[in-house]
Amino acid sequence: MFGVLDRYLGKIIFNAIMITVCFLVSLSGMIKFVEQLRKVGQGEYSTLGAGIFTLCSLPKDIELLLPMAALLGALWGLGKLTTTSELVVMQASCFTRAQIASSVMKTAIPLVLLTMAISEWLAPLGEKMAYNYRNKMIYGGSILSRQNMLWFKDNNDYIFIEQIVGSHKLVGINIYHFDKAERLLSLRYAATATYSNGRWKLSQVEESYLTNDKQITGRQTFSEEWDTNLTPDKLSIVALEPSSLSISGLYNYVNYLKQNKQESKRYQLNMWSKIFLPLSISVMMLMALAFIFGPLHSRSMGMIVVIGISFGFLFYVLNQIFGLLILVYNIQPFFGALLPSLAFMIISIILLNYR
Repeated sequence: MFGVLDRYLGKIIFNAIMITVCFLVSLSGMIKFVEQLRKVGQGEYSTLGAGIFTLCSLPKDIELLLPMAALLGALWGLGKLTTTSELVVMQASCFTRAQIASSVMKTAIPLVLLTMAISEWLAPLGEKMAYNYRNKMIYGGSILSRQNMLWFKDNNDYIFIEQIVGSHKLVGINIYHFDKAERLLSLRYAATATYSNGRWKLSQVEESYLTNDKQITGRQTFSEEWDTNLTPDKLSIVALEPSSLSISGLYNYVNYLKQNKQESKRYQLNMWSKIFLPLSISVMMLMALAFIFGPLHSRSMGMIVVIGISFGFLFYVLNQIFGLLILVYNIQPFFGALLPSLAFMIISIILLNYR
């Protein structure tokens, strides 16, 4: 599967991409660290804490920057081969452009595997550790939510949580129960809720019933069980940004939202974007080949790199724009995540075949 040419080109391109990843992630890390310094002094959050937060966030940065790094790294590696005339020698040695391009694209295989591992395990774990650590230092507890309050819907209940303290404890739970006609039937308030043995237990509960338009009855209990589909895992998913979740976590939460007839397109978009991330990396490497072998091959490497950076930035911007468009115009998230990669793939193929 991997011949001599595959291994030689693969080593050069892969090393160039890894160096580019390290450079871009270092820049991103420095910016994030400086941003975190603004929070130093809040609670027990220190400069060391800002450093720990930044380190835990690095896998997420790698995931975001890999497509750009694939483009720039492939351009750098192929540019070095062009400068030393090695690409010319390869073509003179009966290696066609198609064979060289195939060898370069095979480098995407380990990158895709690395991307999948980071996207599914390292990035979500790192993000959760980073925010839990920061919130613990600032607030003195493992607060999963980035905000102090949270609204969500569970079957016929609309629930407002004033504070999430740890994965198994909630403070200030307001449960509004409606019938199928969306008429409010009761309001239940609990001072705290704790999760144990697979069940939520409410404490210091006050409940009011709207028996009719003119009469309200109430009751108070010291504690009672809370029958809900919400689990600590789902709660942590609700509290985190969609981009911080794994593909499996997004898939499960999308199903949860659909079961409760809630809007899920934002989470679907992030799920499909993560699924198509390996494709994005492959397309960026194909774009690098198009710059080297296409109509720009006679230009200086400096100009090609500048154009490559511009296209990488354009790809990122298009991803963001398409994400907003599918939410505004009710387009299927699948197409919103796929179209930027598809558009750049078509452009790359046109450039490669340009004469």
